[in-house]
Amino acid sequence: MTNKTPEFLQNENLRLILFGGKGGVGKTTMAAMTALHLAEISRGRKKILIISTDPAHSLSDSLGIQIGDHITAVAGPTSNLFAHELDAAQLMNHFKEKNQEVIRKLAERGTYFDQEDIADFLDLSLPGMDEVMAIIEMASLLKENAFDTLIVDTAPTGHTVRMLDLPGQMKKWIAVMDLMQHKHRYMFRHFTGKKYIKDECDLFLDNLSSDINMVRKMLSNRESTRFVPVLIPELMSVRETVRLLKSLEKINVPVREMIINRVAQGEACPFCRSRKDNQKQALKEINTAFSGLEKIQIPLYAHEIKGLSALKKTVDYLLGLPVSETPGKITASAPESNGCVSLNANLEFILFGGKGGVGKTTLAAAAALHLAHRHPEKRILLFSTDPAHSLSDSFDIPIGNRLTPIMHHRGPGSNSNLHAIEIDPEQLWASFKETFKQDVKDLFDHFLSKGTDIQFDRQVMTEILEMAPPGLDEIMSLDRMMALRKENQFDVFILDTSPTGHLLRFLELPHLVRQWLRVFFRLLMKYKGVVRLTGAAEKALALSKNVRQIQEVLVDTQKTRFVSVTIPEQMGFLELQRLMNALQKANVPCEHIVVNMVLPPTDCGFCALKQYEQQDCIGKIQSRFHPRIVVRAPLFPDPIRGVTQLEEISDTVFCGEQR
Repeated sequence: MTNKTPEFLQNENLRLILFGGKGGVGKTTMAAMTALHLAEISRGRKKILIISTDPAHSLSDSLGIQIGDHITAVAGPTSNLFAHELDAAQLMNHFKEKNQEVIRKLAERGTYFDQEDIADFLDLSLPGMDEVMAIIEMASLLKENAFDTLIVDTAPTGHTVRMLDLPGQMKKWIAVMDLMQHKHRYMFRHFTGKKYIKDECDLFLDNLSSDINMVRKMLSNRESTRFVPVLIPELMSVRETVRLLKSLEKINVPVREMIINRVAQGEACPFCRSRKDNQKQALKEINTAFSGLEKIQIPLYAHEIKGLSALKKTVDYLLGLPVSETPGKITASAPESNGCVSLNANLEFILFGGKGGVGKTTLAAAAALHLAHRHPEKRILLFSTDPAHSLSDSFDIPIGNRLTPIMHHRGPGSNSNLHAIEIDPEQLWASFKETFKQDVKDLFDHFLSKGTDIQFDRQVMTEILEMAPPGLDEIMSLDRMMALRKENQFDVFILDTSPTGHLLRFLELPHLVRQWLRVFFRLLMKYKGVVRLTGAAEKALALSKNVRQIQEVLVDTQKTRFVSVTIPEQMGFLELQRLMNALQKANVPCEHIVVNMVLPPTDCGFCALKQYEQQDCIGKIQSRFHPRIVVRAPLFPDPIRGVTQLEEISDTVFCGEQR
């Protein structure tokens, strides 16, 4: 693979460039580097805006300036570069404030709901609209020519795919609202005999539909839009990128190039040679899997790429300009004695969370093996709530949405006490909707000859679950876990959670979802005198109770522990601070922080320079989060895959439980 200047760095017709991929592969860095370069080559002729849509923003960290939720000028070699860390929830609040009355009027016209129901239901039922608002905001900026080019740093894979697919979901929501208005139009024409004239409700739906169509057209425009996948030469990253590209193809988002980041170059020590050798298979698989794409390689640097100067060096490398990085003669000292993560087998729930790409899945899998070995009498379930599952990759066996036994090699009679599952929340949600739709059919069949207005209500009620709040599918995956708990199938649940930004949002979700379920249940109960809505009502009630139990479990120090995972880099440290603050605010107990991928002592100049930076970062973590236990997990020369290698890291990181 020989580099040439990527088209997205020189094509002046591109107006929207999105960077995406697995967490921790360097999306933010690549997006920031591209924005800096395009601002420079335009020589002030064009205004460039880089936007972050990841709820756990790291754009400020990458550029080395404070940005936040406003358009901020990036001081540097140009005056035409701007940055914005979008607060999608705030955009949603503005949308609600502006359009609340017209939405309520639509619902009031189209159903038998009373004012209280409408107010409660619609306040809680805008499906992923905060993320849709972010996309609409980007489309509006381009439409208004406020900026010539937008560079987008997206969230990790699973949530990026969902965000890009939201315009299609939003069209369903608009269709439901239009059904409500259609009833009003019909009644007006039927009883007045006059020609119907559009009012503010029609105009609202027309404008929103126009915005969504603009977004869909923008995302699929091959002349002006490009999605650039970023990956690293590791098999887990490659396989997740394969899944990403299949999803992008379904929604017609154009992809032409991809960036392969952190490609090992040196062979100065056994560790460097091993790293380079280990990447060969992944690079071969990249060539095979993505044969139709241009591939751009970025080398693994000894220094963390952070700040305008470091970003400029990356651009120079892509342009074929000479870039020197002298490792120096630093001899890194051996790290201080390491602690270990004490796992109490009497806990019911152990959650692993942190920034994408820091090794949450690997450590969660190693923890599950550790407990299974030491406690053969305990039944352990490793449970993934991350939309971009990687447990299968970690164990090197297919898992999927089924209870899968994990065979291991230690402990008498312990080979059958560990299972894993990658839950499919969309399947659970689809099943719930089918139950509800059948109940609605039974209800309105009872009214079949009662009048046209009932027919409109049948359609509205059938489609109303398209208006569920964001995150309900994630809650349903935990509901599945709580059901397994109730069935007493397992003693300990170990959770591999979503990357930080969506984990933080998830910690806030139970309250919102429980409110929505209560309102939904109340609506169903209004019909109980006519026909029993058995399935949907009972499921809604049970789900509401389980959501309450989830809230209680998360803050129960006798049952739950959260293990924070990070890497010894400045950007990882800054995101760790955000995570720990959120856990403290939510009262979720966290005693251990695992600093993963720590280099061993070395006299290799390249590795020693990287380790010198790591030790400085570890010192900051220990100081900032004292008295929590900070545990260093080593960077292994080989990728951690399969039970044998997971057991090796288990021996290094985990130890006997606290009593």
